[in-house]
Amino acid sequence: MNFINTTNHPALAFEGVDQLGQSFHVVVTRQTYTWNEQGLLILADEQDPLRLEDQLVDTKDLMSGIVEESDLAHYKPKCDVIIKGHAYAPKHKLNQDSFTASIKLQSPDYMVLGEPLAATKYAFVAQSSRESAKDRYHAGQVLIDKTLTILSPRYLLNDSITGNSHYKLHIEPMPSNVSLNPSSSFGGYSLIEDNHKALKYIDKNELIPEDNRSAIKLNPDHGVIAYLQEDSFNPAGTGYCSFIYHKYVQPPSITLSQVHHPDLLISESLVNQVAKDKLDRDTHNQLVAGFGVRAKSHPERAKLVGQVDEDFIESGDAYPKGFDFAMWNGAYPDQQTSLLMGNEWLTLTNLCKPDTKAASIDKNGNSQLTLYLPETIAYVALASKNAQTMATELPLRLDTVIISPDNQKVNLVWRAIIIDDYKPRKATLFVLNRDEQQTLAAQYFTEATKVIRPYEIG
Repeated sequence: MNFINTTNHPALAFEGVDQLGQSFHVVVTRQTYTWNEQGLLILADEQDPLRLEDQLVDTKDLMSGIVEESDLAHYKPKCDVIIKGHAYAPKHKLNQDSFTASIKLQSPDYMVLGEPLAATKYAFVAQSSRESAKDRYHAGQVLIDKTLTILSPRYLLNDSITGNSHYKLHIEPMPSNVSLNPSSSFGGYSLIEDNHKALKYIDKNELIPEDNRSAIKLNPDHGVIAYLQEDSFNPAGTGYCSFIYHKYVQPPSITLSQVHHPDLLISESLVNQVAKDKLDRDTHNQLVAGFGVRAKSHPERAKLVGQVDEDFIESGDAYPKGFDFAMWNGAYPDQQTSLLMGNEWLTLTNLCKPDTKAASIDKNGNSQLTLYLPETIAYVALASKNAQTMATELPLRLDTVIISPDNQKVNLVWRAIIIDDYKPRKATLFVLNRDEQQTLAAQYFTEATKVIRPYEIG
């Protein structure tokens, strides 16, 4: 298939295969936006390249966690909404030990004004049905509404002098901001190097075979690793201690996580339950929280990969039995939503600096930033190798929204699947902004709807 990109945005076409072995083509493009004083997204002068591999917090540390995944997913059933950066403590919370941060995504209110003049060949121009007067006003929907609690730094300090661990909680003052990287959430790994005295007390079956130790290098600061156990829910997190590490190393301190669900804050009891492998799965799942990417190793995500066994490895199949394309959705489930139209808006609370462009301070003293998606449409014009098959237009779906308030940047990733049965000969990518859409729609429609855009009011 010949792929032509008529836009200024990086784009790529590549082939994929579904669970039944049927081929298809994927077209993906990434747009980079900033925003104006009203919070309306506007194209950035410099467009970020497509992300061809997962982005680690620290490329030199394999356990530092992923903050953004590759754009080369074949298909995402839902749209991921991801926040990168920091949570910022409001001034009135700087002398306290916690505050809340939140994200809200909603579709706009709109009015139905008229009916189409005629049909249009463009598949992405919606046809409206006749409605009664009372149905002409449509309220928007809240698609995502998520609040997390941000804690000040805290540690469990081992104050025992008897040889038996006894930890007390130590809380530090609230800093001005807290990272949203995976390390701020609960999780992590326990590691013992091969020169540690605790090794003589540990069953050899729990240790890495000596012949394999030199091949394991997680970051440049580690020596030879003899023991390694990770929290599969979030290997990049903070606060996890395995039973063996807790019992035989008895660390002088344990750094605790700072980002939590409001109804499940970290405590010494929870750390002890994890160390003794007595924390139930649902609680452990809820204990790992964030506004970013959920680890691929997380049990609830890993099970979507399907059954990876010797039969699959030897089969040569593209996917394991039971594979679910929902595995490609990397955001936490409460930050995944159904397809977006591109006219929605996001409200971020305490997730940006107070002096960020378009941000304001609400009546409770919290910083609040509302961003409006730019009402863009992306589509490919398709021509088939089969002369009997009509040319057509296929819309791309907006399946990833990445907001980086610290850099005043938003990335939108759009994707389309072209089935191989169409026998595509050429696919040409187009992007229409709001003004271009209105000009095109005027050829076929009177004004059918009026979107209520708060940034245009007043």
